[in-house]
Amino acid sequence: MKDVSRKEKLIEFQRIIGVEWKNIKLLDQALTHSSYAKSNPAEILKDNERMEFLGDAVLELVVADYLFQKYPGLSEGDLSRLRSAVVSEENLANNARKIKIGDYLLVGKDQEEIRFQDAMLADAYEAVVGALYLDRGLRMTRKFILNSLLEEEDLLGQVRDFKSLLQEYSQSVYKKLPRYQVVQEKGPDHKKMFRVKVKINGKTLGTGWGSSKKKAEKIAAERAWKKISAGEKNELSDD
Repeated sequence: MKDVSRKEKLIEFQRIIGVEWKNIKLLDQALTHSSYAKSNPAEILKDNERMEFLGDAVLELVVADYLFQKYPGLSEGDLSRLRSAVVSEENLANNARKIKIGDYLLVGKDQEEIRFQDAMLADAYEAVVGALYLDRGLRMTRKFILNSLLEEEDLLGQVRDFKSLLQEYSQSVYKKLPRYQVVQEKGPDHKKMFRVKVKINGKTLGTGWGSSKKKAEKIAAERAWKKISAGEKNELSDD
């Protein structure tokens, strides 16, 4: 343990998530980024990269088993898409924010600006899962994952992959893939926003703004799918 104040912080984090570690050093390691370990060579520190690897595998198993049992009518493809959405970087990061992982994550001084970025938080969430699995076993880890990641009753509605739905619709009806196009960018390079539109068969179905092209595409796809679901596809105009 690095110091008394660190131990107090880890105890505080355990209260937030409602889980107590038998070996608090495992939790400490899960919340230690490699940049911190490298910037403190005088200390013998273990970072969370190996635990992240383990946690990723445990997440895949627990989520796959849960979805398989909960949705017996879904095909293999639907289950795969749903699992991918649940364990996506964005979803893991959002859940990491809910339990304030970023506040307890040790990072190097030159990494402070990315402490709360999606990739950093998602990796830390996986590391916490890996550490919990080592400390308390699969049963407790499964309970933690289901409570934090899969607490929504309408899971399908929460994690729907609208880009996949739109692609399946477009290929089925028009034998073509949707076409995404960046139509506007604004803001400085470090805070750039993108506006993307999606077209099917020459018609614009939806547009969306996002902090990345990928996020903007997801929003545009969701809006397009909602129009299709509402039966408005015949009223769409060129853009």
